[in-house]
Formats: sequence, structure tokens, C-alpha cells
Amino acid sequence: MMEICLSMWSFALEFQRRNMDIERFFQTCREVGVDSVEVVDYFWLSAGQPMSVLSSSGLRVCVYDVATDFVHRDPNSRIEQVKLAYAAIEEALRLGAKLVRLLPGGLKEGILYEDALQMVVESVSSAARYAHKAGVSVVLEPHQDVVNSAQTLRYVAEQVNSSAFGVNADLSTFLLNGLDPVSECVSLADLCKLAHLNDIRRVSKKYQGYLYYGLNGATYAGTAVGDGEIDIRGCIEALVAGGFRGPFSIECLSMSESLPGVQRSLNNVREILEEVNSGE
Repeated sequence: MMEICLSMWSFALEFQRRNMDIERFFQTCREVGVDSVEVVDYFWLSAGQPMSVLSSSGLRVCVYDVATDFVHRDPNSRIEQVKLAYAAIEEALRLGAKLVRLLPGGLKEGILYEDALQMVVESVSSAARYAHKAGVSVVLEPHQDVVNSAQTLRYVAEQVNSSAFGVNADLSTFLLNGLDPVSECVSLADLCKLAHLNDIRRVSKKYQGYLYYGLNGATYAGTAVGDGEIDIRGCIEALVAGGFRGPFSIECLSMSESLPGVQRSLNNVREILEEVNSGE
């Protein structure tokens, strides 16, 4: 059975506008038939870590997200980010989550690419050792311009060399970096412990809404999963063929219409997974 969970980030705009809170998010998950969630640290910590609300919801936390940035010239700044990862691992244990999502960080002025990549490797290695002792795994998401492809994710995996490390196949990141998401999924399926199912479509720079910027200068807007330019079925089939069985986390990026977008995303993904399941 392939696991589906719903990311809090699907309602990021509502959280930021205070039109959504933790309790309403959990209630919405129940209403759309989801029993597993991906918790975003910023929203969770801002709400005061309401464990009683989680307990009463009956939901299970499959992933805990933390926005780390390991690329800093100052060693003390990197140490602080590693400590942030440690704290996220501890919080994941409290929540019963087995995965902690990390971000690598982006290149900064005065730092060579090779040095930045090594900073990520060393920091993630420390986090993976801590996670191993705790009985959980850290998963690294492709993000920004240091670790943003299957090739660089595999390099980090080889250097970290830990069973407590995996990767997050974040589909839109691949497209924004000019890569074919299906090909990237084929290349990293064996390393994958989490898949962010998200989708985007190209729009004009005059688009009145949240814009995502590709490396080629193109502008994109978020859509329901399956309604954009990404071959979601192809990505899922590639990951499953490589042995991945979830969690497939719905990260709906259609910010202005979150609930309808989430419902459509779930319908699309459930249909694909049912067909893929029946074909195995």
C-alpha cells in the first residue's frame, strides 16, 4: 500500500494570513480523507507545538520539515544550522515522525560552489548521525543552486553514506532548474524516502499571484497536482519502479485556491496510484 500524506505547505498562504491554524488544518485533513500529515516547523512552532490538538485529531505525522541552510562562511553559523536540524529530529520524535526534511541552503557571495557543496555534506552527515541514533531519517530536498538535481543529491548521499539519509524528490524544483522531473525520479528512486508531489505551469511575468522563477528566467504559478506541466504519472511510475512506496506528500502550490486545489490534487494522485497499484 502506497502512503499519501498532506503537507501543511499546501495552506501556506492561509497560515500566513491567519486564515488557517493547526486545529483547522488537522480538521481539513480529516474532511478530505487524509490521515497522515507533513508538519512545517515554522507553523507548528509559531502555534506553540499544540500536542493535545494533534492527539485529539487522530492524525499521524509522517514528516517534520525544517528550513535549514548549511551554506555559510562562518563555521558558527553552520553549527547553529546543524543544531536546528538536531532540534527538528527531537521534535520529530515527539510527534512520532520517522522523517525529517532538510534544505541544503543556497550559494552566497564569496563562497565557491565546491566549498558550498562540502559544507552541505559535512552538515548533513552530522544530522544523519544524530538521526541514526534517534531511529529516524533525514531527507534532503533539492533547493536553490547547490544541491538541486539527482546528480548532486546522489553525490551527497554517497558522501554521507548513512542508512539514516535519504532524498526528497521535489518535482517542481527539478522543473524550475531546467531538468526533466521524470528523468530525475528515475535517477534517484533508489535513494528516495519522500516525494513532494507538486505542480506548476508557465505564466506571464504579469501574472497576479505568487510566482516561481526558473533558472532560465521563465515564471511559473502553482497548480493542483496533475494540472500543471509536470508529468505526475510518469514521476510516480518512475519512483515506484525504483522501489519507492511513499510517503507521497501532496504539496499543492495553488496558493490562492488552496482547499479546491488540495481536493483536486488528492483526486488526481489517488487515481494515478490506484492505477499504478493495479498494474504491479
